[in-house]
Parts: sequence; C-alpha cells; structure tokens
Amino acid sequence: MRTVLTGGDGFAGRWLCRALIADGCWVSAWVRRPPTRPISGVHYRVQDIRDSSGCAQAMNEDRPEQVFHLAALTHLATAEANPELAKETNVEGTIHVMRAVPAGARAVYASTCHVYGPPQQLPVDEHHQCEPRGIYARSKLLGEEAARQACSEVVIARAFHHTGPGQSTRFALADWAQRLRSGLPVVTGDLSLRRDYTDVRDIVAGYRLLAKAGVAHQAYNLCSGEAPTLASLLAGLSPDGRVDHTQDPSRLRTSDIAESRGDPTKAEALGWTRAFSSSQMLRALAEGQTTGFTS
Repeated sequence: MRTVLTGGDGFAGRWLCRALIADGCWVSAWVRRPPTRPISGVHYRVQDIRDSSGCAQAMNEDRPEQVFHLAALTHLATAEANPELAKETNVEGTIHVMRAVPAGARAVYASTCHVYGPPQQLPVDEHHQCEPRGIYARSKLLGEEAARQACSEVVIARAFHHTGPGQSTRFALADWAQRLRSGLPVVTGDLSLRRDYTDVRDIVAGYRLLAKAGVAHQAYNLCSGEAPTLASLLAGLSPDGRVDHTQDPSRLRTSDIAESRGDPTKAEALGWTRAFSSSQMLRALAEGQTTGFTS
C-alpha cells in the first residue's frame, strides 16, 4: 500500500517506518532534513509541512492510499518558548498536510493525551472534556480540529506517554536509561507522579490499526490503562531494581498532574492489543534495542 508518513525521522516515525516496510508498504517518509541513519526500503522526501504548495505537490507525486501525520513540535518546553513555531508546525502544518490528502485515502493524525488537561476522573476516556494546558497541548487540540475540517477520512489517535529505544534524552525515561548505560548520575524530579506509559512499538501498531479500522473523525486513546509511579519505572530500568539517583529541586513543579491514566477500551474494541509489557518496554529501553518489531 502506498503510504506517506510525516515526521519520518522522529522517534515514533522511525518505528512506524520499520513496521510499514515489514507490512510490505511503499513508504514515503517526509523529513526536515536527510536522515543520518536511513531505514532500508524507505523513500525519504525533504518536505517542510509549513509549505502549503510544497505539501500539495509532494502528495500529488507520492499518490498515497494512507497518510500518517506524525510531524509536530512535540517537546513541551520548546513549544512554550516558541509559540509561533508551535502554531505554524502543529496547526498550520496539519492543515497543509490534511488538505493535500488524496480523495479516498485514509489518514491518521497523531495527537496526544495532553489535549485532555488535568483529569476530572480516572481513567480518562475519549468522552473526557478537553481543557488543554500550555502551548503544546492547545496546538495539538487545534490540530485535531483542523484535521477534521480538512480531511473527510482522518482518524484521531490520542497517544498517552510512550517510550522505547531511539527516544530523545529530553524525555525522562530515555534520559535515565542513557545515563545508566553510560554510568552517569541519574537526576530526577518528583518520582511519586504516576504516568501511563506504553511501548512505542504498540503505539505505532495502534496507528496502523486505526488507519484500517478507525471511524473517521473519531478519537481513540492509545494507552496501557495503567499508571505506575515514576519511581517504579526508574527501578524497572535496572536489572536488580535499584538505581542511585538524586532529586533536582528545580524539576519539582506544583503544576504537575499527580496521575495520568487513560482508558484504551475503544481502541481495544477494534482489535488493538499491547504486545509488550511494561517490563519488556523498560528492558528494551535500558538495553537500547533496535530490533524485535513483532507486531
């Protein structure tokens, strides 16, 4: 199946490329710059999603039957510091991509659990009100609305936290894993916080399923439905469960949500299942595995 994937050299994008190639798809991965580690079989296209006419021309040349829109400014602090860039990328870029999707092609917009804001009840399902906090969260909710308006066959995937090998060390679990592998001190924030983490390989399996079976314009949570403490996730990165660490007071924020936990029932009703347990996810991250995509 001919496929366009934006954000093809990003964390989830690289795992999705691997999965799509394994499925036998022809993949055009749109990237900001040529990748330093290209994935075999993937056709890379340097395309800025902020360029409306460029997106239209590229989509016309690629002629996809399915489109996965993952490209976004995803780091929260970076978005807060660059609100215009967040708008141009996460909202206007989404409009450009979705308007260019060919008639009849299916599309998946990769959104986030952050659109919900502080949970009013747990677990958070798709009917939960959306009250996003911060530039990134608001831009992604606006991106959802823009995607629905621009594309008749788009499905919204609201992924909760996910991790795995290849994730930027700007994110906590990846940073801790890298430091442990390098023998460096581990520095943390509030380890009592509870977070719903899923293996990135299961998240991209969810994207693929939603492209096939999701109902257009509806949103689906991709999450584990479990919320261990960050302390237990840190312990899971060590074979013996013990990690020496220090807490950085500057990382303690009163605005942090105590618990984020989603309800995956709607996606599971389509047939989505998690192939990787929390312990398997943490072991893969700790070891830096880049193989073993089995789902």
